[in-house]
This record gives sequence, C-alpha cells and structure tokens, in this order.
Amino acid sequence: MFTDPTVLYRLRDGVYAPDLLIVAVAELDLFSWLNRRGAATGEEVAAAFGLASRPTDVMLTYLVARGLLVRDGSELRPADLAREHLTGDSPYDLRPYYASLSERPGCAELAEVLRTGEPSSWSSAEAGQDWSSRLSDPAFAQRVTAAMDARGRYLGPAMAEEIADLSPRRILDVGGSSGVYACAVVDRFPNAEAAVFERQPVDVAARTLLAERGYGKRVDVLVGDMFDGSLPDGFDVHLFSHVLHDWGEVSVRALFAASFAALPPGGYLVDHDVHVNADKTGPLAAAEYSVFLMHATPGKCWSSAELGGMLRDCGFVDVQHRVTVGDRSLVLAKKPV
Repeated sequence: MFTDPTVLYRLRDGVYAPDLLIVAVAELDLFSWLNRRGAATGEEVAAAFGLASRPTDVMLTYLVARGLLVRDGSELRPADLAREHLTGDSPYDLRPYYASLSERPGCAELAEVLRTGEPSSWSSAEAGQDWSSRLSDPAFAQRVTAAMDARGRYLGPAMAEEIADLSPRRILDVGGSSGVYACAVVDRFPNAEAAVFERQPVDVAARTLLAERGYGKRVDVLVGDMFDGSLPDGFDVHLFSHVLHDWGEVSVRALFAASFAALPPGGYLVDHDVHVNADKTGPLAAAEYSVFLMHATPGKCWSSAELGGMLRDCGFVDVQHRVTVGDRSLVLAKKPV
C-alpha cells in the first residue's frame, strides 16, 4: 500500500501562486483599492487595473480561496486579514515586506499575463517558448509526456473506478499523452478497448511507453489534431484527462462540440481534472494550480459550474460531478439517447 502523494502534487502545482499574491500586493495594491471602494466585481477590478478577464478571474478566485478576499455574490471585498495587513490604512501594513520580493522573475511574468491575457513561457524558460509550440520538439514532448505519465500512475486507477457504472466498451483518451489513463481503464475493465488520440511527436512517446509496459496490443494510438473539428468515431466514452485546463473557453467549447458529434447516443464525455468549486471560493489547491495554468497556458482550472454550462449548451445532459483522489474530480455528461 503506497502513501498518498497529494501533498507533493500541491507543492509542484502551486509553485506560482505566492508570486501572484506578491503582484496583487506590490504591483496592483489591490487590497488598498478594494478597501477604499468597499467592494467590486471581477469586471470592475479588471477595468480599473487594465487586466484581462481570464487571469483576473484566476487571481480573484485564488485570493478568495487563500482567505484574503470574501466573495458575496458577484462582488468581492477584503477579508479582515488582508484589510489589517495588506492595505495602506493599517499600522501593521505588510506591503513593503511583500514588495521586497517583487523583482522575482515569476512576478514580472504574472504581471504581464494579467495585463495581456497571453501565457508566459513554460517553466519561466526562454521568452516565446510556450508549452504547446514546444511539443513539436521530440525531446520536450518526451519530457512532458513523462511528467504527465508520472502524475497519472496514482490518479488513473481512482479515475477508472469512478466510471465503473458507465460500463465503457471503447474509450477514446483524447490528448491522452502517455496513455496512462487508458491503461488504467483497460486494467479495470479487461473487456474494454482503449485508444489514445494524440498529435505528433507525442504519439511516438506514447507508443514507446505503452510497448514498454506491455500495453502495446491493448491500447491503440491514433494520430490527429483534436482541434481539427472532428474526433474519431466508434467510441462510447470520450475521456479528457488534464486536457481542458490548458485551453480557453472557445477551445473547450469546440472540443465539447466535436465530442458530441462523434459520440453515439447514450455515450459519455468524462473530464478528469482539478476543478474549482461552483461558487469559485476554492478549494485552495485548485485555485493555486489554476495560477500555474494561467501562467503557462491559455487555460485555467475550470469550475464545475462553468463546464456544466458549456456541456449543456452543446446538448449534453445528466451532468455530474464526482470526487476522486489527489484533489481531482470528474465532470461527466451524457449524449441523449
């Protein structure tokens, strides 16, 4: 029996969150502004500071989850902790303490993401090297595939167990990287078939790992671009595991539409990921991971309510939210019969 690695996921996935707090304090002086105003909506915050909507949403969700802002419907106000220690009106003002770290590279990158809405370079690497474009480099693709594979070893079996009632027969692991989740599915359902749908050169890394583990004949690898407008047919379950969080709303809606078109009546879409709760007050681990994604991708940790709304807009029904392990959960939806 292995120990629970959730704390290790959180340390890695939350690495950029403290830098965003420094930006909010030292660059924006957000809490002083809100304290003077009393309360404001996210749209008002974005307009006042000239910020893009996606990163503003991520920042405010994180600050609420961190206990520094209070969300009251659509409005936000400083919590007592922030009002007493992160505003210019307090004798215990800690803003200079945070400002002393404002030259950290991550702070500058996050401030730019807040203003432009465009992701920064992966892992604060050379400017212009975003993660998606770098996947064309076989060495980088192999490194990222290995990273996603390592994460999925613990998460995959719990995910597969949670969809047991769906009785999957043929499952398409869309953007499935190494195929670690497809492997978990065929382990749990020996009579099921699975295929990973990936672009080049990630497909090569996937085939290599699957063959090394003895899954070469049990899990197929299909090559294609999930954004070309269509997905392979013949599968009754489409799995998106840690995929949607890399993309903005337009892209997520396009993937849902493609899935709806390709699934048979009664088929299921399953999103396995870290999800923010419906009212965007946490959990903290999800809000911190969302900062990481905001920095490196055009996406974020989507809330269960946001995904549910987009799925229903595409025609899906019976939307459900199920908790698994490691701060992960499932959002499931069914194509009507």
